[in-house]
Amino acid sequence: GSKQLEVYPNPASTIFYIFYAESNKKELYSVLGELLYSTKADEINVSHFASGIYYLRCENEVKKVIIE
Repeated sequence: GSKQLEVYPNPASTIFYIFYAESNKKELYSVLGELLYSTKADEINVSHFASGIYYLRCENEVKKVIIE
């Protein structure tokens, strides 16, 4: 089936909840392409990250996310 990467809420200030058909590794990247965080969980606590634009990657899908 088709896989769709969904992130709620976006923007977020505390936690991103990630919905993806495959529960593989989720990776959070800076705009410079630096890997900041990797998890297999369905949520990422982002409260300790600086505000700005980040990229969330699951397999071959990438979604722009905003931390407030």
